Amino acid sequence: MFTGTTDSAIAYAQIFGAILALSVGIPAGLYWLRGRVLPPKGTHSRLISSEIFSLFATVYAFFLGFSIVTLWTNYVTTRTSVSMEASAVNTTFRQAMLLERSGPFRDALIRYAKSVVEDEWPAMDEHEALSQTTLERLSGLWDAFYALKPADKADNILYANLGISITELTRLRLVREQALSGNLYPPVWVILIFGLFAVFVGLFLTNPEQTRPQVMLECIVAFMILSCVYFIIDIDSPFSGVLKIPPRAIQDALGRILTLQATLP
Repeated sequence: MFTGTTDSAIAYAQIFGAILALSVGIPAGLYWLRGRVLPPKGTHSRLISSEIFSLFATVYAFFLGFSIVTLWTNYVTTRTSVSMEASAVNTTFRQAMLLERSGPFRDALIRYAKSVVEDEWPAMDEHEALSQTTLERLSGLWDAFYALKPADKADNILYANLGISITELTRLRLVREQALSGNLYPPVWVILIFGLFAVFVGLFLTNPEQTRPQVMLECIVAFMILSCVYFIIDIDSPFSGVLKIPPRAIQDALGRILTLQATLP
């Protein structure tokens, strides 16, 4: 689990180092394979139409771009919803301060926010699932809300607003659940995986003469395509992997409400 900047930099160095090695190794393997399965140089006929391969490459590039844009939009949207969730935690606590006998409710909210950071974020990172412990804390928060119902009708508006805030907290938690994984339509994964292998088959067939400039170009193409596929895999799960949404916003909100709690009688 990579949470620090240094750890992330090391992880990226390792990942792109492996991609670079594959980008050299795959064209080298194609070069070796051509020398054993194709006729000697100078006797090759046209193995594949370059126009057809260019058309295929264009279509595949479209699906790569479509996947990256779709998943990056989901990543940014989810990150924004996490910030909204942190704001809802802070707002809920401040609204509860306006009601008498809200101590147990505020304690329940603090327990819930702590569980989001300590239980739910590790669960989303390691298992791509929400935490059952956090769900129990959320249920306890609702129970504390029901017990807080004011006897004075003058406080009903404050109580109703508090209920809206808890509902927003619950909704934003469900937004995180929906964004955990599987954010790309499954048939697109079939196209991406099939296209990845098809690209290398096309590179194999478009360079029967084994020209060095073409082999160098194969290395560049391999690096770009493998990097794009890795990026798609990484951001498909916005709460796990190297590029992931941290719980910093929730931690900051928790710190603020703990500070407020300490000032209350």
